[in-house]
Amino acid sequence: MALYNNNLGKFFGPSSSYAGYVFIAVGVFMATYSLLTLTLLLPGIFMAFTYNGTLIDTKRKKLKPYTALFGIIKTGTWIDTDQFTRFNIIKATKSYSSYSRGSVKFNMNVSDIELLLINRNGTKKIVLNKFKNFEDAQKEMEELRSILLPEIEQSENH
Repeated sequence: MALYNNNLGKFFGPSSSYAGYVFIAVGVFMATYSLLTLTLLLPGIFMAFTYNGTLIDTKRKKLKPYTALFGIIKTGTWIDTDQFTRFNIIKATKSYSSYSRGSVKFNMNVSDIELLLINRNGTKKIVLNKFKNFEDAQKEMEELRSILLPEIEQSENH
Protein backbone atom coordinates (compact mmCIF):
# COMPACT_ATOMS: atom_id res chain seq x y z
CA MET A 1 0.00 0.00 0.00
CA ALA A 2 1.40 3.34 -1.03
CA LEU A 3 0.44 6.08 1.38
CA TYR A 4 1.62 9.61 0.71
CA ASN A 5 1.63 11.97 3.69
CA ASN A 6 2.09 15.56 2.51
CA ASN A 7 2.69 18.24 5.13
CA LEU A 8 1.09 21.46 3.86
CA GLY A 9 2.46 23.78 6.53
CA LYS A 10 1.53 25.34 9.83
CA PHE A 11 -2.13 25.80 10.71
CA PHE A 12 -1.41 29.17 12.27
CA GLY A 13 0.66 31.86 10.61
CA PRO A 14 4.37 32.30 11.26
CA SER A 15 3.94 34.86 14.05
CA SER A 16 1.41 32.69 15.95
CA SER A 17 3.61 29.61 15.59
CA TYR A 18 6.56 31.64 16.89
CA ALA A 19 4.41 32.81 19.82
CA GLY A 20 3.71 29.14 20.57
CA TYR A 21 7.44 28.46 20.90
CA VAL A 22 7.76 31.50 23.18
CA PHE A 23 4.91 30.19 25.38
CA ILE A 24 6.67 26.83 25.66
CA ALA A 25 10.02 28.41 26.58
CA VAL A 26 8.50 30.80 29.12
CA GLY A 27 6.35 28.04 30.63
CA VAL A 28 9.34 25.73 31.11
CA PHE A 29 11.65 28.48 32.38
CA MET A 30 9.13 29.98 34.80
CA ALA A 31 8.07 26.55 36.14
CA THR A 32 10.94 26.79 38.61
CA TYR A 33 9.15 29.78 40.19
CA SER A 34 5.54 28.66 39.90
CA LEU A 35 4.00 25.47 38.57
CA LEU A 36 1.04 27.56 37.42
CA THR A 37 3.15 28.79 34.49
CA LEU A 38 3.09 25.25 33.08
CA THR A 39 -0.39 26.22 31.84
CA LEU A 40 1.44 28.08 29.06
CA LEU A 41 2.69 24.76 27.69
CA LEU A 42 -0.63 23.46 26.35
CA PRO A 43 -1.54 26.49 24.21
CA GLY A 44 2.12 26.86 23.24
CA ILE A 45 2.38 23.29 21.98
CA PHE A 46 -0.95 23.68 20.17
CA MET A 47 0.13 26.89 18.42
CA ALA A 48 3.66 25.74 17.61
CA PHE A 49 3.03 22.22 16.35
CA THR A 50 -0.47 22.14 14.75
CA TYR A 51 -0.23 21.78 10.96
CA ASN A 52 -2.30 20.87 7.88
CA GLY A 53 -1.66 17.98 5.55
CA THR A 54 -3.10 15.52 3.08
CA LEU A 55 -2.93 11.73 3.15
CA ILE A 56 -3.21 9.98 -0.22
CA ASP A 57 -3.95 6.25 -0.22
CA THR A 58 -3.18 5.17 -3.79
CA LYS A 59 -4.28 1.56 -3.27
CA ARG A 60 -7.78 2.42 -1.98
CA LYS A 61 -7.93 5.64 -4.10
CA LYS A 62 -8.85 7.84 -1.15
CA LEU A 63 -7.72 11.21 0.20
CA LYS A 64 -7.77 12.63 3.69
CA PRO A 65 -7.19 16.36 4.12
CA TYR A 66 -6.37 16.75 7.80
CA THR A 67 -5.27 19.05 10.57
CA ALA A 68 -2.74 17.49 12.95
CA LEU A 69 -3.64 18.94 16.35
CA PHE A 70 -0.56 19.32 18.57
CA GLY A 71 1.33 17.74 15.64
CA ILE A 72 -0.06 14.30 16.59
CA ILE A 73 -3.87 13.91 16.35
CA LYS A 74 -4.93 13.88 12.67
CA THR A 75 -8.51 15.08 12.21
CA GLY A 76 -10.33 14.79 8.88
CA THR A 77 -12.37 12.34 6.84
CA TRP A 78 -11.45 10.04 3.96
CA ILE A 79 -12.81 11.03 0.53
CA ASP A 80 -13.06 8.78 -2.55
CA THR A 81 -11.13 10.11 -5.55
CA ASP A 82 -13.84 9.01 -8.01
CA GLN A 83 -15.70 12.30 -7.42
CA PHE A 84 -12.75 14.27 -8.82
CA THR A 85 -12.10 14.78 -12.51
CA ARG A 86 -8.97 16.88 -12.90
CA PHE A 87 -5.80 18.31 -11.43
CA ASN A 88 -4.75 21.92 -11.35
CA ILE A 89 -1.49 23.65 -10.47
CA ILE A 90 -1.74 27.17 -9.08
CA LYS A 91 0.54 29.74 -7.51
CA ALA A 92 -0.88 30.60 -4.09
CA THR A 93 0.27 33.62 -2.12
CA LYS A 94 -0.61 33.98 1.52
CA SER A 95 -0.12 37.25 3.36
CA TYR A 96 0.54 37.40 7.10
CA SER A 97 0.48 40.59 9.14
CA SER A 98 1.69 41.23 12.65
CA TYR A 99 2.35 44.30 14.74
CA SER A 100 5.34 45.19 16.88
CA ARG A 101 4.99 46.63 20.35
CA GLY A 102 5.34 50.07 18.78
CA SER A 103 2.33 49.37 16.53
CA VAL A 104 4.50 49.04 13.44
CA LYS A 105 2.82 46.72 10.93
CA PHE A 106 4.92 43.91 9.47
CA ASN A 107 3.63 42.13 6.34
CA MET A 108 5.01 38.85 5.10
CA ASN A 109 3.99 37.22 1.80
CA VAL A 110 4.63 33.51 1.22
CA SER A 111 4.20 32.00 -2.25
CA ASP A 112 3.91 28.31 -3.05
CA ILE A 113 2.96 26.22 -6.05
CA GLU A 114 -0.02 24.04 -5.05
CA LEU A 115 -1.21 20.83 -6.69
CA LEU A 116 -5.02 20.62 -6.45
CA LEU A 117 -7.53 17.88 -7.18
CA ILE A 118 -10.84 19.36 -8.39
CA ASN A 119 -14.32 17.90 -8.97
CA ARG A 120 -16.25 18.32 -12.24
CA ASN A 121 -17.98 21.64 -11.47
CA GLY A 122 -15.05 23.11 -9.49
CA THR A 123 -16.90 23.32 -6.16
CA LYS A 124 -14.61 20.94 -4.30
CA LYS A 125 -10.85 21.46 -4.29
CA ILE A 126 -8.28 19.61 -2.23
CA VAL A 127 -4.65 20.69 -1.95
CA LEU A 128 -2.56 17.56 -2.44
CA ASN A 129 0.90 19.06 -1.98
CA LYS A 130 2.94 22.27 -2.08
CA PHE A 131 6.07 22.82 -4.13
CA LYS A 132 8.74 25.46 -4.65
CA ASN A 133 8.67 25.16 -8.44
CA PHE A 134 6.22 24.29 -11.21
CA GLU A 135 8.29 21.41 -12.62
CA ASP A 136 8.11 19.36 -9.39
CA ALA A 137 4.34 19.92 -9.21
CA GLN A 138 3.96 18.83 -12.85
CA LYS A 139 5.99 15.67 -12.22
CA GLU A 140 3.88 14.65 -9.21
CA MET A 141 0.67 15.50 -11.05
CA GLU A 142 1.58 13.11 -13.88
CA GLU A 143 2.47 10.38 -11.39
CA LEU A 144 -0.76 10.77 -9.42
CA ARG A 145 -2.96 11.13 -12.53
CA SER A 146 -2.14 7.62 -13.70
CA ILE A 147 -2.84 6.23 -10.20
CA LEU A 148 -5.85 8.24 -8.98
CA LEU A 149 -7.65 9.12 -12.23
CA PRO A 150 -6.73 6.41 -14.78
CA GLU A 151 -10.16 6.45 -16.49
CA ILE A 152 -9.89 10.15 -17.25
CA GLU A 153 -6.33 9.81 -18.51
CA GLN A 154 -7.41 7.05 -20.91
CA SER A 155 -10.36 9.07 -22.24
CA GLU A 156 -8.07 12.06 -22.89
CA ASN A 157 -5.66 9.89 -24.88
CA HIS A 158 -8.38 8.44 -27.16
